[in-house]
Amino acid sequence: MEYLRGPLYLDIAAKGLCLAGVGLMIFGQGGWFTVGIFAVFIGVLIGAWAMLAARRTRPPDGRSGPAPFGARTRRDGPAEEGGNP
Repeated sequence: MEYLRGPLYLDIAAKGLCLAGVGLMIFGQGGWFTVGIFAVFIGVLIGAWAMLAARRTRPPDGRSGPAPFGARTRRDGPAEEGGNP
């Protein structure tokens, strides 16, 4: 999980900026409302950058690591014929 450290920090920074911007827009007076709008906008840009960074860290074959708690998705194994009895 070391390779996810960078996108994780970017995601935390984006959410922090968005929350700070919303706080400035709600509680700020005068020009602080505009500063809050810019903080939210920059937070959204950093969030998009974090999603792109996480997407680029995937292995080339497109498979991810093991699922937590042994959970399985549809793509993990062959489809069952006939459904559940």
